[in-house]
Amino acid sequence: MTTRANMVERLHMGGQTPTRTVVLEAHCEADTPEQRIHSVFGSGNYSSTDDAYLHRIFFDDGEIWVDQLDQRFWSLHSTMPMRKISPFLHEKVESRRDLDWIWLPSAHLENLWPGAVSNRVRTKFHGSDFLSEDDPAQDLTINLSGRGAERLLRHISGDEKYRSAVSFDSVQVAISDPDLGRVNEGVDRMGRFAASGDLEYHFQFVSSVVERYSNLVARCEESSLEWAPLNDTGANLYGHPISIRFSRPIPDLDHFVNNLFAARKPFRLWGIPEIQDGIARVEAVDLHVGHSLRMEVGLQWMRIYLEKGACGNTIARLVSNLQHRFDSRLTFVDPRLQNALSAKSPEPAH
Repeated sequence: MTTRANMVERLHMGGQTPTRTVVLEAHCEADTPEQRIHSVFGSGNYSSTDDAYLHRIFFDDGEIWVDQLDQRFWSLHSTMPMRKISPFLHEKVESRRDLDWIWLPSAHLENLWPGAVSNRVRTKFHGSDFLSEDDPAQDLTINLSGRGAERLLRHISGDEKYRSAVSFDSVQVAISDPDLGRVNEGVDRMGRFAASGDLEYHFQFVSSVVERYSNLVARCEESSLEWAPLNDTGANLYGHPISIRFSRPIPDLDHFVNNLFAARKPFRLWGIPEIQDGIARVEAVDLHVGHSLRMEVGLQWMRIYLEKGACGNTIARLVSNLQHRFDSRLTFVDPRLQNALSAKSPEPAH
């Protein structure tokens, strides 16, 4: 019999090796957890457990436990080094339309856990595709270590020259609870975790981060547009465009949209923009999931018209990457979306 308790035992056997967890967003159409695992990982290197939502993927020098308890957001746990896990998962994600990374916004990393003490913070900003060469923060990477490192980062972000370029890329925190124990957690914006300490606490920590991210994705999907027939006289329109406000103006709109819709990673958007009266309009395709979406871009704003059934992860990917390449201080106009984006008061899962 193989259960979740066995998974915890096996992960503990790593001793001083951190437990790595990667969270993927999945849209597999198969009906059962085993069929979904089979469709993604094939038939030759996995086995079922006595938990229908838990499977083991085998490697020559290790294993990955795939937990589908959340059908949309899979958690993959292992003690193997990330340098061995990442190439395998990159091949799966980049070759399929039904898998994607999660794309944690900057504030989701900045506000990871109530009372958490950060001991390492990294920001990474690469604005060469969207900003002019004379921008003072076209390329900015900051690594800080030490207790409360984010306080110094906030001081740097208060400088007008840099405030739109300080976006959290990864954070390491120490958290403790009298009942759950202690755990040191490192997490980056693509949903990759490394933990040392109490594993049950780690699983709860991951669940809390995913729950908050899932809320953002769900709020985006609730905004999607849908036409409902109204007798024989027409139809009602439900939903609304998702509007983004930038804290800085786009320096060159033509250059901006041509780079954004160039079918390249990380945005994975393709389209041919048409610019008229200072507004770019494009019928775009999300190459990762294959859905189409209409977009409009002005000098200091963007609107996305998400069709019913489209994936909210597309918006999260767009926003997270714009934070790291154009404007870390962008905001949603819709207060509910902005609240989900800002994550000012995250609550641990229970």
